[in-house]
Amino acid sequence: MIAIALVFFSPFGNNPKLDLPFLPQVTEFKTLDLNGTKLKVEIADTSSKRNKGLSDRSSLKENEGMLFVYNRPDKVAFWMKGMKFPLDFIWIKVDKIVDILPNVPPPAQGQKDQDLPIYSSKELIDKVLEVNAGAAQRLNMKVGDTIKLSP
Repeated sequence: MIAIALVFFSPFGNNPKLDLPFLPQVTEFKTLDLNGTKLKVEIADTSSKRNKGLSDRSSLKENEGMLFVYNRPDKVAFWMKGMKFPLDFIWIKVDKIVDILPNVPPPAQGQKDQDLPIYSSKELIDKVLEVNAGAAQRLNMKVGDTIKLSP
């Protein structure tokens, strides 16, 4: 069974990261530089990490976020299932901000999954940065700004 899983989830194919849902995921952090401000971002670069996202967490620190990284540009969609605090979504293509969706609220208490709004990128992107609601405005993020990611 494990051998079959390794064939289907091979790190040598289109997805260079080994993403076996039954194995613990290694948490990776990098520094993102935006307009001279450094953010500590958790990298979500596998299906398992992207599916989990920030759900079930109670908060983020002020200069922290999660960076969703995709293997190729695509139109991606997000929802706020399991979220307990509002977020700003920053849509990124290559290393340039192409759109900002501020103040996305968490689900209302008792709201059913099928009633949750879906938030989609307007164009093909390869990264999405999630930060605390208001951070985009506080950090003066604008469409056209570039980001730099370092270890």
